[in-house]
Amino acid sequence: MNLQIISTKDSHVHIAVTGKVSQDGIPRDKEPISSLLGPDAYTLTVLLDLKDAEVIDSSGIGWLLVCHKRFAEKGGRMICYSAPPAVANVFKLMRMDLVFDSAANAVEAEKLAGVNAET
Repeated sequence: MNLQIISTKDSHVHIAVTGKVSQDGIPRDKEPISSLLGPDAYTLTVLLDLKDAEVIDSSGIGWLLVCHKRFAEKGGRMICYSAPPAVANVFKLMRMDLVFDSAANAVEAEKLAGVNAET
């Protein structure tokens, strides 16, 4: 799993997630989002672009659940968007579509986040 900042505007950040969404190979003491964005990561609105995510396993779902909880605790928000069918089907099967905020694409994710596209 690789994370890359696509863009940053005000208090929201687009992050691309590529490859297998999993915690395989990630050290227990390293959290990918805070490693990428810094200690205040969970106070932000993070829009996760999943279009290049190949697959998601149970540890990837677990990682997203922990992230979702941390955003809720710190006042931030996580919105997943552009999930390919393999990932969207896992979300639906595990009923994660009822837990995670999700959108069909970046524009809808920004609308859901309350972000003005003009800024």
